[in-house]
Amino acid sequence: MRRLLFSVAALAGSSLLLSACGSPGKTVAADSSVPVTTAAARSTSFSSPLELSGTLTAVRSVTVGAAAPGRIVAVDVRVGDRVGAGEVLAQVDASQYAAQLAGAQAGVSAAVDEQRAAQAQLAQARSRLELAQTTARRMSQLYAEGAISKQQQDETQAALAAARSGVDQAQAGTSAAGGISAQARAGVAAASVPLRDATLVAPFAGVVTQKFVAPGTVVGPGSPVVVLQDTSNLEIDVAVPEDDLAAFVPGAPVSVRIDALGNLTVPARVRAIVPSENPALRSATVKISIAPRRGLLPGMFARVAVAGASHSGVGVPPAALVTRAGQTGVFVVSAGTATFVPVQTGVVTGTQVEVRGVRPSARVAVTGVARLTDGAQVTVAH
Repeated sequence: MRRLLFSVAALAGSSLLLSACGSPGKTVAADSSVPVTTAAARSTSFSSPLELSGTLTAVRSVTVGAAAPGRIVAVDVRVGDRVGAGEVLAQVDASQYAAQLAGAQAGVSAAVDEQRAAQAQLAQARSRLELAQTTARRMSQLYAEGAISKQQQDETQAALAAARSGVDQAQAGTSAAGGISAQARAGVAAASVPLRDATLVAPFAGVVTQKFVAPGTVVGPGSPVVVLQDTSNLEIDVAVPEDDLAAFVPGAPVSVRIDALGNLTVPARVRAIVPSENPALRSATVKISIAPRRGLLPGMFARVAVAGASHSGVGVPPAALVTRAGQTGVFVVSAGTATFVPVQTGVVTGTQVEVRGVRPSARVAVTGVARLTDGAQVTVAH
């Protein structure tokens, strides 16, 4: 009886096995495959993005110093103030310079009076000479006619010579007075310089970023008073390794992001490439001009992004990348089977990710990858 039961059971098992191996079994296999779509890994050109950082600096920045020594009597600006070109920044006590100028101007007045007196004397001397010349001509005629004596003739010629000498002396006096007047005017010009320099003005429009003095401070020539920076003309200096210099071309646009303004991107251009003074550094300084924009200030941190040197590589769609057991890879599909291939990723673009470990033209799964395991059977949708 036990043998009969065993035989029946065995027969039933054989029937089930045959059913699994027959036509219905194919339906089960089809149901276990994973539907996927694929894309070809392809050779393409990638450029590694290059990001460098720097600090905004003002192209025009000046420390306005005292040209005339003295005591500061007024400082008309504060740190952060915007000033226009020619606007007064500070004032040095100018009382002594005003007194010196007044003395020089008085000297000019005296010199002018002396010059006028010398010119009057010259005019008188010329009048006397003209009279002496007229008298000499008349007396010479009378002497020739025998109407006057030789002594009278000699006296007339002596008077003429004296008149001529008087003109020469008057002309010399006039020239001397003119020289004195010119020196006096030069003294006025010289005295005007420290008086003018006692008022410190902005050489250009900008922002006061530092202040070194307060009213009552005694300054000497060259003592710093304020620092003024032109915020409308900013640039960034970035050190670039020589291997990456090809990415920078003078005049070419670059992207600059300002952290302090919420990663705001501002237009910029490469102004110049300056070789390093130390060849051992193997780098150069790239100067990048920033377009004027409200809110930009010297000292802000900036990031410069450019496309680096291009190179060839193999790219796959980003959707093809998966992680299995902590390893990044793709599923290469061939003959209905998905094989997990570990890869190393490189440059990422909008549509491609550079991968190393996959040959060009290999088909990689881009949909259904979440259900795939190494060796899984797949059905490729077209």
